[in-house]
Amino acid sequence: MEKCLAYYRKKRRVYGVRNHVLIIPTTFCVNNVAYQIWSFFAEERWGDYEENRVVLALHDAGCCHVGFDREIAFRTFLGVASNPNVYGVLLVSLGCGQFCKPPLKPGEDKKTNLMNFKLYDRLVKRGVPVKWVNVQEVGFSRAVEIGVKHVEAMVKEARKLERTGCPLSKIVIGVGNGASDPTSGLFANPAVGYLVDYFIEKGGTVVFTQSTEVLGAEEYLFSKVKREKTRLKLKRLLETLIVFKEGLEEYLGISDPTPGNIESGISTLAEKSLGTVLKIGHSKDIEIKDVLSYAEKIPRNGGLYFMDGPGEDLLAITGMVAGGAQAVIFTTGLGTPIGSVVAPVIKVTANKETYTKLNEIIDVYIPVEKLFEESKSLQEIAIDVLWDYLLRVLSGEPVKAEKRGQMDFGVREYWMKM
Repeated sequence: MEKCLAYYRKKRRVYGVRNHVLIIPTTFCVNNVAYQIWSFFAEERWGDYEENRVVLALHDAGCCHVGFDREIAFRTFLGVASNPNVYGVLLVSLGCGQFCKPPLKPGEDKKTNLMNFKLYDRLVKRGVPVKWVNVQEVGFSRAVEIGVKHVEAMVKEARKLERTGCPLSKIVIGVGNGASDPTSGLFANPAVGYLVDYFIEKGGTVVFTQSTEVLGAEEYLFSKVKREKTRLKLKRLLETLIVFKEGLEEYLGISDPTPGNIESGISTLAEKSLGTVLKIGHSKDIEIKDVLSYAEKIPRNGGLYFMDGPGEDLLAITGMVAGGAQAVIFTTGLGTPIGSVVAPVIKVTANKETYTKLNEIIDVYIPVEKLFEESKSLQEIAIDVLWDYLLRVLSGEPVKAEKRGQMDFGVREYWMKM
């Protein structure tokens, strides 16, 4: 059985491929307080590859969310903060926002204190080491002092952990794409698809998202669905997307494919989608097990899952990571520096010019010339180039986004804030 090396969280019964301490403001109003705390640890690293660090999830959310948006924001905060790659969390609270409720006091009524939107108590329930600081209660400077002490204590404990053998059945990988060009659909996405098949055969779980970027390739998706319940969920989602997208484009114009996609040679969304879906695999024996809501917890039981999510790179990656993905494989034709605040994002391209120009931010080049020069199949090339590298990343080797300090995080919103 092939394994990687990861950190086992005994209380949570999960394996993390990183061992970060996360600082997250519960509302954007205290972003600067959180940043001041993080700045004390900006250069601190630990782990065999110095891959672990104190990470900071800045954002523009956490207040005045309406209806479903409040649930989405909360699910995103909770999911990222409890991702297996996170050792512990410092919540920086203003004191009056939607998710700023203080920890429950002894004897306090959970119902009257909005338990459903209490990040601290939900994280405790999930077994995540968590600390709290309230700016309105103690003041700006004092909040920074308290926050630094909390983080210092968590880093000290995180440093004690060591990697151990981890079955691939305990790993969830997300797959996505962005800044695509024709090489994405012709080579990079199909290559990742072969890796996905191989990873699932080894017992792993894979999730994909970016719902609008499957429109036009519905037939391929449905060919990978065997359960009637999953088929109905997928059908309803796609029908809703079509109505929503057509309604918006009537007023706002076409947003996908992007100007960069079109300039590179992709003519329509359907053409883009037909290449995009190839990254989810080629095996007829591997089915899409279920359709998940954005940032919904991903079952860790092997196989393939589809998560509803936007085409935008940042929110797509954040949704999968909030669902529990420990790593993401992301194809690009034109190039992007995108990363994640808590998970390694492996950037893959089949465009040699892009890889040469953007070598500082692209991790893997798919050498398509070997198709002709060495008569190798794309499947052989994909496994040769990607498999060993994936295992090294899962075992601690930093990707380029991590080396460059990318800590990307965003919160999806459907409606205006009130």
